[in-house]
Amino acid sequence: MNIRIIPSLLLLALLLSITAGCIDNAYSKGGSDQQEVSEEGVQGEGGLIFIRDFEGGRAFRTKTDRYWVLHLSGSWMEMGRQYGGLMNDELRLFHDEIVADISARGVSKEMQHSVSGEMYEGYSPGLKDLLEGISLTSGMTMDEVLITNAGVALLTDAILGDTPPGACSGIAVWDGYTEDGRLIFGRNWDINREAMKKYMKYLSVVVYCPDERYSVANIHPLGNVYLETGMNSDGLFIELNNGEFSDKNYPAGREDTSSFLVTVLTESRNVTEAVDMLKNTPADISYILQIADPDGAVSLERATFDARVRNPEDDGLVIAVNHFIPPYPQEWEGKVQPPRSSEEDPRYDNLLSLAGSWEYKGLFTPSLMKDFLGVPMESGGAWHDGTVYQVIAVPESRTVWLHAIDYADWEEVPLAELLRQ
Repeated sequence: MNIRIIPSLLLLALLLSITAGCIDNAYSKGGSDQQEVSEEGVQGEGGLIFIRDFEGGRAFRTKTDRYWVLHLSGSWMEMGRQYGGLMNDELRLFHDEIVADISARGVSKEMQHSVSGEMYEGYSPGLKDLLEGISLTSGMTMDEVLITNAGVALLTDAILGDTPPGACSGIAVWDGYTEDGRLIFGRNWDINREAMKKYMKYLSVVVYCPDERYSVANIHPLGNVYLETGMNSDGLFIELNNGEFSDKNYPAGREDTSSFLVTVLTESRNVTEAVDMLKNTPADISYILQIADPDGAVSLERATFDARVRNPEDDGLVIAVNHFIPPYPQEWEGKVQPPRSSEEDPRYDNLLSLAGSWEYKGLFTPSLMKDFLGVPMESGGAWHDGTVYQVIAVPESRTVWLHAIDYADWEEVPLAELLRQ
């Protein structure tokens, strides 16, 4: 998956959330749609249902009432206050449920505080302000806010121990692979469905609109502010897969990748700018980052000692799983562990073959991508028992679809208005 495992139960510094710059949109106070969203339960533009507001922040539900969508703006501290005030009840429930779960799995209170505090220390000043703001209005202590933020990572570590997660997968298709040439991205977020599915009621899209730069939507359970899947207001989309199978090093003193991804999405307009930022900044742990915009996509294999843009599998096709793809640069020899055999982990070969088949090549639409992501691994796809939720993104229209398995069917979430600057 995308979460880094904490060596010897020191759950690593995770992946962060988000950033930058919305101004007015169709839901803004005083805007033309103010009448539409001023009462709870009223359906606004795009089918989102307005629920409540707090200090300028707004909370919506998707049209089938399955997922939360938040719209926050201002300084990071102000956005944190809005987050906590809007979601105080839900954050409390999530905290209490996941703490009971991880405690029952043997994660001590001391370990919970240690891991969550270490994650916090690796964050940017803005994200620290965000978490502090949540604590000021949620009715939760700062320690509780930090443990909620670390809850999924702590649960992951309790499930997997020191074994790197070999789970998540992503695919970008465009040009000759899609029906109309538009780029479509599909991703599986994988860990352990049985353990994670009860928390999918907290899966949300949180749109952060800081005072400067680009606005960013983060897809993650409530209270988890690190970024694993996100899109900014220019349609730049990033998702990450854990890469520790290929490179297990943990250099000390480097910025948390999840914190840096916030900066990347707030400051980058396109794939080229995002890649330049990521290649020129040393990684704290190894990840495979898929970066897409309306014009194309790349896979960036970001080791702790170097980073490279891997060539696409074909014109209009990028595929990634949880290991670097051979052949490696000569200077990488001896530093990277070879991937598992296709018999052990067939997902890469499966996705490559399936995407090029007559059933999919040249025919991809968001609807067909749903089918594609649902093909089981044993039938030539990448879906398996560890698949927890799935995301489809179309950068051109700033639209995503969510599918929390065993919780709800696919749900469209239009983000263009919420991301508008």
